[in-house]
Amino acid sequence: MIATRDDPVVVARRVANIQETKYLCEHLVIIVAVDARSAWPSEEYRMAMHGSAAVVDGDAPGGKASTLNAGVRAASGELVVFADSRQIFAPDTIPLLVQYLGDSRFGAVSGTLALVPEHYGGTVLGLWWQFELFLRRSEAAIHSLVGVTGAVYCIRRSLWTSLPWNLICDDLFVPLHLAMNGHRVGHCEAAQAFDPRRLNRTEEFRRRVRTLTGILQLCAWRPAVLLPWRNPVWVQFACHKLLRVATPYLVLLVAIGLIPWLVRTSGTWLAGTIAVLVMVTLVLAITRPSMARKLGSQLIWAARLHAAPVKASLNALRGRWDVW
Repeated sequence: MIATRDDPVVVARRVANIQETKYLCEHLVIIVAVDARSAWPSEEYRMAMHGSAAVVDGDAPGGKASTLNAGVRAASGELVVFADSRQIFAPDTIPLLVQYLGDSRFGAVSGTLALVPEHYGGTVLGLWWQFELFLRRSEAAIHSLVGVTGAVYCIRRSLWTSLPWNLICDDLFVPLHLAMNGHRVGHCEAAQAFDPRRLNRTEEFRRRVRTLTGILQLCAWRPAVLLPWRNPVWVQFACHKLLRVATPYLVLLVAIGLIPWLVRTSGTWLAGTIAVLVMVTLVLAITRPSMARKLGSQLIWAARLHAAPVKASLNALRGRWDVW
């Protein structure tokens, strides 16, 4: 099921990719749910699909959550696999997701979003994503993921619950709802969706602000997720999601706490440290200017990422949830 408001030509290519799956085609029904806010009428999507997918209108007033609700209502199969318009599935992605849910303990399973190495390898975002995958593997081994990859996951249709229309993070709401109702959410790393895009830093910053705002929205709308006796994956949720929002504030507290120590130890030691840092910076700037620029750019970007939780906090305080 693809919930979309992208160009019908793009969606048609995505449908063609899904049809290349190794899963038995006679058991596969592809549904394209068109966002009510799409710039293209649903009839244009039907024409672009040439009968290869069922096209349904998303619920008013629009947005991803409303569109997902309409798409799942139109589904008739036991399992629903969610896909986005821009990514590409490996041929064995759908069979792997379906096979995973052969274990009745699991209500849903997430695949993996594979980033293009030449776009993100060795960067702050590339390192962050590798750490994110480590966390997901660990969470699934203990009990359940606290967040699935929206571009590639599968759920038992009978366990789906209608989403609030203005929900930001369906990929967080759904797995937490399942876990709090006694179901496990697995992680199948081999089931991959490839994302050929390379987001610029402005786009990535906006995406991060939106995700972090969604975490705070979930806490405001479903406060039970904050209660350890209600949320069986509370530790994972607190460490993986809530600490992400709290990071810049914790860094600030540490910095304030270090002020007395810096005052006591200032003088020769502090001056020497500053002198060494300045010298190293100058040497790099003179001998390896490209390396210095790259290092400076990564440091600035890492610092900018700390501003995303602050902006998300301001959105939450103002009740500003329409951050798409």
